[in-house]
Amino acid sequence: MLNELEQLAAKIGRVLHHADTLAAENQRLRDEIARLEGEAAQLRGEREAMAADRELLNIKIEEAQQRIQSILDKLPTAGDSRQLDLLGEDTGSSAQERVAHKASGEHA
Repeated sequence: MLNELEQLAAKIGRVLHHADTLAAENQRLRDEIARLEGEAAQLRGEREAMAADRELLNIKIEEAQQRIQSILDKLPTAGDSRQLDLLGEDTGSSAQERVAHKASGEHA
């Protein structure tokens, strides 16, 4: 009977050692999960920031396209002899009239 008790104690010892090993591995895995969850949260934050930046850039691109289209709309066609008004200024007189006016003012 003493021999059986010693065998049983040895088995219990192995089971306890195995349980300790499993507990340590379980804790290591929990720590690793916590670390990965932290990294995932950081990556989600970075992804959201990049999405916001991309949205802002898309808005800026659309605004630039609208400005470019506005400038293109102001360009004269082949048959249009008007002065270019790219800045949206009121130009009642043509460039030739301003040059003539300036030249006549210099001679006076």
